Amino acid sequence: MKPFTLLVVLCILLFALAPVAAQDTPLPEFPITLPDTVAEGREVAITVSACIGEDQEQARQDFDAQLARFMEAYPNVTVTRTQYCFSPESFAALVAGGTLPTVFGVPATEPQRLIAQGVAANLAPYFESLGLSGIYNPTLLALLSDAEGNPYGFPEFSYAQGIGWDIPALSAAGYDAPPNTWDEFGAVAQEVADPAAGVAGFAMFLSGGGGGWHFTNLAYGFGATELIRDNGDGTYTAVYGEGAAVEAMQFLYDLRWPDAENALPLDLASNPTFETVDGRSVMFMSPADGSVGWLRVNMPDVDLTRFGYTAMPQAPDGMRYTLTGGSHQMVFAGASADEQEAAVVFQVWRTLSPGEFAPSRAIFHSTQAGAGTPVLPIFTGDLQAAVDAFDQQYITMPVENYQGFYDALNAGEIVLVPEPPFAQDFYVAIAEVMTTVLTDESADVAALMAANAEAFQTGILDPAASS
Repeated sequence: MKPFTLLVVLCILLFALAPVAAQDTPLPEFPITLPDTVAEGREVAITVSACIGEDQEQARQDFDAQLARFMEAYPNVTVTRTQYCFSPESFAALVAGGTLPTVFGVPATEPQRLIAQGVAANLAPYFESLGLSGIYNPTLLALLSDAEGNPYGFPEFSYAQGIGWDIPALSAAGYDAPPNTWDEFGAVAQEVADPAAGVAGFAMFLSGGGGGWHFTNLAYGFGATELIRDNGDGTYTAVYGEGAAVEAMQFLYDLRWPDAENALPLDLASNPTFETVDGRSVMFMSPADGSVGWLRVNMPDVDLTRFGYTAMPQAPDGMRYTLTGGSHQMVFAGASADEQEAAVVFQVWRTLSPGEFAPSRAIFHSTQAGAGTPVLPIFTGDLQAAVDAFDQQYITMPVENYQGFYDALNAGEIVLVPEPPFAQDFYVAIAEVMTTVLTDESADVAALMAANAEAFQTGILDPAASS
């Protein structure tokens, strides 16, 4: 359940693409083939969603200037900006009314559902004709593709959850970085905690939807990568009532009771990043853009050299299963063939044409995901290497503190797992177990998890299947 804040910021800033001064750094060579004309020159009109606040006048002007540049390049195409910030309720209404923007942004929770419902257009023919095949990170593209591998969207931004830490505080206990296994991690969290001083060893969201979101990542880390099983026939089964998910909840119990001396924050509503910034926690769980990246943009006086960031600890099989999220662009399947073609060309022109790439990257690096924040690569091979080289001019963060994350990523140890089906409902439901486990020492973890899964099955999944 990543809060929509970053999605909104990206919609505003990635669309606010005013031209910038030419950079000395060479542009990447883009392996694409943009057409000279769109829709064989026929008049075509498309709409592009832009989540731009009323107080973002400059962003609107910059966005409209980009649209004007596109329409100058393709004079038979009319592109209109439409104000839209994604929400599940409003999105459903737009689809039902056939008024969804031709190009629309969605959080990473949505693509598979939209593909299954026929809302997003199959982009495979355009990927072939424009030379896009093989340029996007295949792990990310898979989240935007159907079972046959047909792409239905463009990866735009993606994160992987990880572990941040207060370098001086952990170093004082004799550790250069958080441990690589969950058993060791839990032991260190207990060792470095100082309840008398109000310092937790490990902080994560512990209540509400945020708590369920972080617990999902924890469960994945223990190997429970299937919490709600998609049976492939329109029905789903809650399978988190036993196995590794229970072990993950037991891990939280063991950090609270009875010998852990409250290695977790006592305030269940606490924010893990703030806990660590304020010296009330030594290690914390978070996507990097929502922690060190957020601090760079919103708390510029904080000394970022104080914080490290690394990958999640290893599951029993040695892999680092990690909840992923972000925001991506899709094209409305209800649009005409000409409209879909114009939409795809616009998206590729915006992100991968030589004239638009530099301003796009400059604006991206003004967001909390940029300037060296450890996020996931969007492209592959030589293109990603060239993008990385171009981006060096914007790096201001202490990237040497994030080497553990990149080492695990480059070694292929990080396995990205999307949010489960019925994610928002699940997050709220599982948070109820977390509250009980963290406030009642007599809590029976296994019994609570089994009962919660049964209630989720009968209260959420079964009614959804019959509706």
